[in-house]
Amino acid sequence: MSLPVSWVMAWLVLMGAAAPGQPHESGRQKTERVIILRGDEELASHVLRVAPEAATLVLFDMPLLREAVDLGPLKSFERAEVTERSLVLRPAVALPLDAPQRLTVRFADGRLPRQLELTLTSAPDVVDTQVEVRRVVEPEARLAAELTKLRGLCAATEAGLAPLRARCARAGLAGLFVSGEMDREKGVRAFSSQMRPTELGVEQKDFATVFRTGDTVMVGLRLENPSGGAPWVAGPARLVRLGERGQPLEDARRVPVFMEPERLAPGESAWVALQWEEPPGAPAAAVRLEVADESGRGLRWERLELRLPIVAVPRPPRGGKDAP
Repeated sequence: MSLPVSWVMAWLVLMGAAAPGQPHESGRQKTERVIILRGDEELASHVLRVAPEAATLVLFDMPLLREAVDLGPLKSFERAEVTERSLVLRPAVALPLDAPQRLTVRFADGRLPRQLELTLTSAPDVVDTQVEVRRVVEPEARLAAELTKLRGLCAATEAGLAPLRARCARAGLAGLFVSGEMDREKGVRAFSSQMRPTELGVEQKDFATVFRTGDTVMVGLRLENPSGGAPWVAGPARLVRLGERGQPLEDARRVPVFMEPERLAPGESAWVALQWEEPPGAPAAAVRLEVADESGRGLRWERLELRLPIVAVPRPPRGGKDAP
């Protein structure tokens, strides 16, 4: 951890300190140093050299438990302050070598070492004006932590893949039936929509077919990429569910598009399908649908009906006779 230049300059101005390495009038040389804490230590202990003519700033690369730092024994200090990641210490008088003060700071992250004991004393020839405290994690501990993290990620990924593997194992109509995705009474219903889409650089070869079973809806169609254009790759379809009167039932959603082959060269055609789930008990009457690539080339339906068309069956007039 390095101290920002602006912070250092402001601190030097406020403290009225000379540049590091220059001796003070008292003869003590101001120094900056780094304390390294090993990850296999339960309690670390280090000497901190303080003096009345300069404040000592101690910076930590880990958070401190501020409420656990007892500044009571330092009442005689001119300055004794603690923040989440720093200490500022300045004694009113030099501390005798045979009677040092001890200050214990505890760390909030729970990692070893959990605390640091600072032995405060005044050396005759040097004072620590800035001390950086850094924790070094041992290679074995770091690798063990990374391995634990990777195992957690693998477990989460495996949990997410399990349902997909189960669905792949239940392929086909039999899989749809046993999984409950197929309406077990009505099966799969399908009808061709006579609504022609707006063609935006891509042509529809046949009418779109709507498949429904339970709450699952699938739209399948065949389209062609005209000759002389660029290759066509379908992006996610933009779908807006509509009510009976054409009012949007929700914001537009993105639906994956399946195509074989995935990239359509100029002059080629392919089957395209997209599938989504309708809310149970509240299905849409129609959808506004757009299937296009990144440039906007594709097909757009302003209203694609999702319900089977009602066909009126002619009946003989009242009082009449049926044809023989």
